[in-house]
Amino acid sequence: MDYGKRPDGQAKGAGFFGELKRPDGEISTEISMGVGIDGKETLIPLIVPTLTKSELNYLLKSDVKSKTFYEKMPESIINKAVDHAVSRIQANKSPFAGKDEVYEVPK
Repeated sequence: MDYGKRPDGQAKGAGFFGELKRPDGEISTEISMGVGIDGKETLIPLIVPTLTKSELNYLLKSDVKSKTFYEKMPESIINKAVDHAVSRIQANKSPFAGKDEVYEVPK
């Protein structure tokens, strides 16, 4: 499936939870943002396995194209995304889900 491109030009994947339906009928798989990790700008996914159902719903209901999307983001989501990315990078993995990495959606 073609999910488009990330801001860095790489192909988007199915994410850690697969295709997630948004209230507007669109699909989200990753929702990424750039953060500084080890002094380097790194693109990471916001949709990670450690999110609560409430945090995931916030991301799916928010307008990701809004100018204030990142400003209004709950700190807990950013912290979880960064922590998850750092642990994966330290394990020599991409911050993004591999094709065989699928998790159950939080309940």
